[in-house]
Amino acid sequence: MADRDHLADHRLELIMSELSARGECRTRQLAQQFQLSEMTVRRDLAELETRGLLRRVHGGAVILNRDVEYARRLELASAQKQQVGRAATRLLKSGQTVYLDAGTTACEMARAIGQGLPQVTHLNIVTHGISIATELAGRTPYHLQLIGGEVYQNALSTVGPVALAQIADLKIDLFFMGAGGVDATQGWSNSNHVEAVIKRAVIARSKSVCAICDSAKWGQQSFAPILPLAGLRRWIVDRGLAREGVEAARVAAITLTYAEDL
Repeated sequence: MADRDHLADHRLELIMSELSARGECRTRQLAQQFQLSEMTVRRDLAELETRGLLRRVHGGAVILNRDVEYARRLELASAQKQQVGRAATRLLKSGQTVYLDAGTTACEMARAIGQGLPQVTHLNIVTHGISIATELAGRTPYHLQLIGGEVYQNALSTVGPVALAQIADLKIDLFFMGAGGVDATQGWSNSNHVEAVIKRAVIARSKSVCAICDSAKWGQQSFAPILPLAGLRRWIVDRGLAREGVEAARVAAITLTYAEDL
């Protein structure tokens, strides 16, 4: 039964990854691409529809929670994201190798780094976020490495086999990780499979992981799981975090660091 469930989950991930890239797909095309029966694809699409991730249409499906374009998400960046991003820079120390995720909160962190960090004389910064690298290039004295690979345009990030191979060679002191959602049941999750794979690869090469997610992410479940709630030990968040989130973090032994206090 466990193997069957694992295979079903894998099929759902494949279908959602394709939908995230295309926005819509035909049942016949999915069946041919993944070597499945059309009946199996229809059943999987029905399951994904019950989860609120897509809407079935005649002959296929359209995605409902497709990533907002990166530039638009930056426009929508809240004051809380800015607070969290700036606060995260207070954890930086000279000599570290740090990895910045590709999300909008990490972009706020990059902007803060670009404004100068008097307490940090030398730093190695790695990222697969193209906008993160753009924010930092030419604005800091620190060593900057942009991971190569295929460009995932919805997030302006690099993904795929080349990116994963480069990440596998890294030794990271601290990973500043973003997420599309976090709750006590699913843990940390992301809205697309390709980014979740990158995050898990970075986690595997990191001594420590710090979540940088504003309070609005609490109680949200995105499609692709990253790691369980207790899979990291520190979360920088604003004081708008709901009481349930505070309690869940306590149970999971996560240290909450409030952005307003840094």
